[in-house]
Amino acid sequence: MYQNITLRQLGLCALLLATATGCDKVLDQTPPFALTQEDAFANADRIQKSAVGMYDQLQNAEFLGGRALIYSDIRSDDTNPAGFFGGIGTFNPLANDGTVTNAWTGGYRTIYGPNFFLQQIAKNPGKVSPTLEQNYIGEAKFIRALTYFHLVNLFAQPYNFTADASHLGVVLQLDAPDAATAFDASQAKPRSTVKEVYTQIEKDLTEAIVGLPETYTTTFDKTARATKDAARTLLSRVYLYEGRYADAARLAGEVVTGGRHSLTSTPAVPFTLATFSNVESIFSVAMNVSDNPNTNNALGQHYGRRFDISVNPYALIPVAQFPADDRRRLLLLTPSTIPTSTSSPLVYTKKYNEASADYVPITRYAETLLNRAEGLAQTTGVTAEAVSLLNLVRDRSKPATSVSYTISSFANAQALVDAILLERRLELAFEGHRYYDLMRYKRNSSRITYGAEKAILPIPQVDILQNPNLVQNPGY
Repeated sequence: MYQNITLRQLGLCALLLATATGCDKVLDQTPPFALTQEDAFANADRIQKSAVGMYDQLQNAEFLGGRALIYSDIRSDDTNPAGFFGGIGTFNPLANDGTVTNAWTGGYRTIYGPNFFLQQIAKNPGKVSPTLEQNYIGEAKFIRALTYFHLVNLFAQPYNFTADASHLGVVLQLDAPDAATAFDASQAKPRSTVKEVYTQIEKDLTEAIVGLPETYTTTFDKTARATKDAARTLLSRVYLYEGRYADAARLAGEVVTGGRHSLTSTPAVPFTLATFSNVESIFSVAMNVSDNPNTNNALGQHYGRRFDISVNPYALIPVAQFPADDRRRLLLLTPSTIPTSTSSPLVYTKKYNEASADYVPITRYAETLLNRAEGLAQTTGVTAEAVSLLNLVRDRSKPATSVSYTISSFANAQALVDAILLERRLELAFEGHRYYDLMRYKRNSSRITYGAEKAILPIPQVDILQNPNLVQNPGY
């Protein structure tokens, strides 16, 4: 899998991981080129810095530094076609599309970080306490699972595309070869099935839950580092995508009963610079103006500063479903001041207003509540708990004149599921969910049909040429 990364880049990957801090601080006065892999894992302090360095890898400008979420949302029915991103937003990318290639490579460069860490920590046992070692291992597995979740949904059809998820997914790369072994024949790996990829994601998250802490002592770490609740919420999402609704409800329920998170006072709080670290944001990829994916890639640049993505379809959701005075409409949408040739101004989201400093939202408590509500609705039907969970999210934003849901509001379980999916659309907009929610329910977007060949991205042509064991997606 690493065959399209140059030898020089591979040599630097391990070095950068070993010397990164996540905040771009100087570790010591030793020149970085003098550090070896053995040096980086020589003692507890350096292992801790290498663990935090994995989050620098997670900030990859082409992937979860922001764009992986964008590549879901610009194909949904909530945005206008976004031509800035090559053929991705218009459903016509070529196999040699540079944006697609960068996304694929960015995902695997992110994965190299936790793979390298896991490989090295296994070679250096006993340097930190058993509890701390399991914590670090849990962080590595969470980061790897999160990255694979986005990779497999970008480059493969949804889990339920075949009855047993036996269709092709992405390459499972679970080791970190060095410059000497990167071009071994064993590294020309084929694509695993979607089932195999999801099984690995489940394994990583299940093991991460065991090793991760419930929380951290500092406010920053509570949001910016993986916790048990972050892994539980992500795993509950994975189970929803697989149709394992009882398991989804169970995992989300563990977060709800844990009492470590709650909804903030308004839907805008999790997206405000001063409040990125808050009780609702369970895990985010942390950013700041000095440590960000640059002006061409940051969420805040694309959505809020450069205006590359307009969201008129979302703003035009009928008021019967999305009232004019819903707080998400009032606080998180804005018309453009840029003149257009049409009578209707372009509309933009205000979730990302800080340009390059916006955190990338990965798991929020609002999602956890809706995950459990959906899992319950699919397994036990219309229940007081499922309706109550839905109301918790909806009532924060709905106008005072709109009544809360009751059990009698829903004729059957499907009506409740549909209401939950609508609330996911309203609440989690532009956080990477909508397109995948449509696909996992085999529903068409207004812009493409479920199962269409171009509904997923092509495997980059450069990788196909360099790895004879890779198979291209149909239609490319």
